[in-house]
Amino acid sequence: MLAAPVFAQQGEGTAPDAGWRLVGDIGAGVNVAPVPASAQSRQTSAIPYLNADYGPVFARIDTFGVKLLPVGAGSVELLTRVLSDGYTPRGNAPGVQRRQDSLPVGLGTLQVTAAGAFMLNVYHDAGKSGGNLADAMYAAEFDTGPLALYPQAGVEYRSSAYVRYFDGTPSSRPGAASSPFAALFAEMHLGGRWYVNANVRRSWLGKAIRNSPLVRRSTLDSGLLALSYRFD
Repeated sequence: MLAAPVFAQQGEGTAPDAGWRLVGDIGAGVNVAPVPASAQSRQTSAIPYLNADYGPVFARIDTFGVKLLPVGAGSVELLTRVLSDGYTPRGNAPGVQRRQDSLPVGLGTLQVTAAGAFMLNVYHDAGKSGGNLADAMYAAEFDTGPLALYPQAGVEYRSSAYVRYFDGTPSSRPGAASSPFAALFAEMHLGGRWYVNANVRRSWLGKAIRNSPLVRRSTLDSGLLALSYRFD
């Protein structure tokens, strides 16, 4: 799971009445997104890179939604995420079946201030787990000309139903888990309207996740590299 580069649309398209025009970056990239458990699933995939607004509708890499109404330095948003968190456990352990991708639907807000960007999202998984998810994040910005850096820190919460579905076994029924994370998003201007975007992230898995017999790690690393064209 990747934290979005939350400053990309700062000052443009942040209110529901901002006008129907495309603002932001569109391109293609390679995403590395392993799951905590030992899995047979492919961890690296080619993806479209979308980080743009079209009126009140927006895309932030893996998060898509619509801005409902302005609040503070941002807006209340109706959200969904595209998470490739489904997998087939390695070895096909008895009683352990394939997990299907989650289908998160929820509400959130992104507040872009002079002190940085603050994000809080809450979701319900309309998929098989029936659990709840939440994430809170802070991001700063350091613009050095052709290279802009966005360090990020936050925490992800997964309810017991979500953790049980994705990391539980017939003999292990874990509870809820909170996993702190740190990430760095980098954006390099190549010239004209072309940019290279990269994101690396480390999550420290919550106790309920890392104690699962399916999980053989305490941290989870993910990353993204993309080439994009900027519309404004």
